[in-house]
Amino acid sequence: MFVVRRETKAALLVAGAMTLTLVDVPGIPLHRANYLLPVAFLISELRELTDHFRLLLERWWVGGLMLLAIMTALIAALTSTYVGTVDVLRSELLFKYFALVYAFWAVRGEMSLKPLLQVTLGCIVVLTIFGMMNYLAKSADVVNALTAGKTSAIIEDTALGDVYMESKRFRVQSLFRFSFDYGYTCTLILLLHLWAWHRRMENWQMLAVVVVCSLFGIITCECRIVWLCCFVTVSGFYLWSFPLSRNVIAGIFVIYLFLFSYTSIPVVQKKVDMVTDVFKKNSQTGGSSMDMRMNQMAMTLKYIDGYELTGRGRGYFRNSRTNETGKTEGLQGLESVIFQQLLERGIIGLVLWMAFYSWIGIVFLRNRKQHRLLTGLGMAILADYLLFAIGTGELGSAYPTLLMLGIVLKAIEYKKDTSNLAMFLLIIIYAQNKTTDIGHSDTSL
Repeated sequence: MFVVRRETKAALLVAGAMTLTLVDVPGIPLHRANYLLPVAFLISELRELTDHFRLLLERWWVGGLMLLAIMTALIAALTSTYVGTVDVLRSELLFKYFALVYAFWAVRGEMSLKPLLQVTLGCIVVLTIFGMMNYLAKSADVVNALTAGKTSAIIEDTALGDVYMESKRFRVQSLFRFSFDYGYTCTLILLLHLWAWHRRMENWQMLAVVVVCSLFGIITCECRIVWLCCFVTVSGFYLWSFPLSRNVIAGIFVIYLFLFSYTSIPVVQKKVDMVTDVFKKNSQTGGSSMDMRMNQMAMTLKYIDGYELTGRGRGYFRNSRTNETGKTEGLQGLESVIFQQLLERGIIGLVLWMAFYSWIGIVFLRNRKQHRLLTGLGMAILADYLLFAIGTGELGSAYPTLLMLGIVLKAIEYKKDTSNLAMFLLIIIYAQNKTTDIGHSDTSL
């Protein structure tokens, strides 16, 4: 962080979110790797912080986003009896929402994203290697090593890397505690490199490596929400970014390919049946279903009775489960960010959460005509997060998402600034030429 260029610092932050989620550095404060990296970034930028904050003031909409984030964190801190105020502000702001600002400060235009592409390519290969080891051994040995002494809260006395060993649906975790986070991260990286390939910032060989590695993680994480996220966001990226006629042809081809695969390849048929089984009342596939989520919603509304505005306080769910107080009966895994927001932060917290991400979506929508490909990437990342968080809970998705969104937002702003500067220079040149022409005309007279 102290010797590399600023755009490489952004790549390091993303690399940490991809591969270091379980890494602790003992003997020092803030020992978690993904706490140390942003702190190191801020210290390395100490001399430039005044300019960085001035940049935020010039971009009023970024300041507005941060104001929403601060309001969300303050409400969570002041209404919780389970987590300390400092801990809430640190986890909610410094190591979550402010990730968007770090990335916004660190990058410039699209060309400054090349270090990010190189780093994420290396990281996805590393994740795939450990994922394949996990798949073959049916145990995430690296996860066990990094979380030694910790056991699952669901399966008693089971190491965190062995929770899926005896499961009917074995899930690959790679370097993550939750397999869902592995699949989600692979989807983010796939979207980034699809955009880079269309911008001609990398060749097809690099894209092929990313596609193969990403699909391995997306498929083997065995999360139907991740599969849905991948399909919707990739197709949405193309629908947003390219002319409709081209998409219609591609869509027809994909539909025919899908129908052929479903009718002739047993593995594809099995996976599709697992997805559609979610909507059946008597689901035969292990995992969550719509009925289960409706029950969770009903129980959430029951528990916030009398606490509708601000919820039961941040940390309520984890504290109740840890202490076995019986106050989480029927909530199961609380498998949606909406349930979590309502339970712990109430209607006010949910509205602020919705406003924050809706604001980002509006920024992309307003810039679509001028920057189709970039805003297409941004909307795909945003949709990926929303589908994932609403479908299965936030887990570890917010931090890498906000980093990526900050990078895209800054790239859009940089292009706008460059365009405005070019227009300003053209006006000056035109004015000078006009003055020169008038001078020549006077001389001839």
